[in-house]
Amino acid sequence: MSSKSGNEHAENFLLFVLVGGILLAGVVYAAYLALPFVLFYLVPFIVASFVVGVVLRMAGAPSEGVAGISKYRVVVMAYAGMLFLVGMVFFQNLERAKILNAKRELTNQVVVDWPKLNNWYNDWRVRVYSDAPFEGLREKAQIGVVYDRLEVGWIFLMALFLGGPGFYYWFARHDDEEVHEIIEKIAADRVASKNQRLTEKEKNLDQIINKSKAELELKIQKLEQAKKDLLAENQSLKAKLEFAPDVQRPTENVEQSKKGVLDQDWL
Repeated sequence: MSSKSGNEHAENFLLFVLVGGILLAGVVYAAYLALPFVLFYLVPFIVASFVVGVVLRMAGAPSEGVAGISKYRVVVMAYAGMLFLVGMVFFQNLERAKILNAKRELTNQVVVDWPKLNNWYNDWRVRVYSDAPFEGLREKAQIGVVYDRLEVGWIFLMALFLGGPGFYYWFARHDDEEVHEIIEKIAADRVASKNQRLTEKEKNLDQIINKSKAELELKIQKLEQAKKDLLAENQSLKAKLEFAPDVQRPTENVEQSKKGVLDQDWL
């Protein structure tokens, strides 16, 4: 029984080592296979996406004032400008020139647009795959791959459509708070301005009221003075009438209702 149990443990250990070795070999193979893609496709994509995101963020970042709350027009113009630039640099001609043989027949060879970049990529790829511990990767080292203007253009185009907006969304994650603060500041400034205008209107209204009051008081004083002058003149006229020799005197038993006009109480 102990011998059988020991054999089972040995078989399990060997199976574990075998499976672990296969998984490790698979990881190493995938790492070698993906290394050119990561360095020449993924890293440029991330860098270009970061640049696009920064440009969009600089164009659309909220700023002070009503016009700075939303800058979607500036963002659209910046995005359209970058898209136009990428199209003009990388996609003005979508077909590569193909090489013909002596019989003027098409071959599998093409003329690359940026030969230095293409040679650098293939030389690096050959060095990495030639040192790989796998026969399949060493065979891939003998196969040339085109890496020139169009490949780089597709990287930038994907950065414009995917990576760049993603970075911009990340940079703009706190814009709602900034916009809220800007709106509150604008509202506070407008309230302060309205309060100031109301205060100035109140001051002007007080001045108008005081001026009108002074004018009315002056008119009242003039009317009172005119009333005094009129009463004095009436008294003078009454005295003259009383003592005039050619004016007939009323008897003392004349009724009060028959008094003259100048004898009325209001005069």
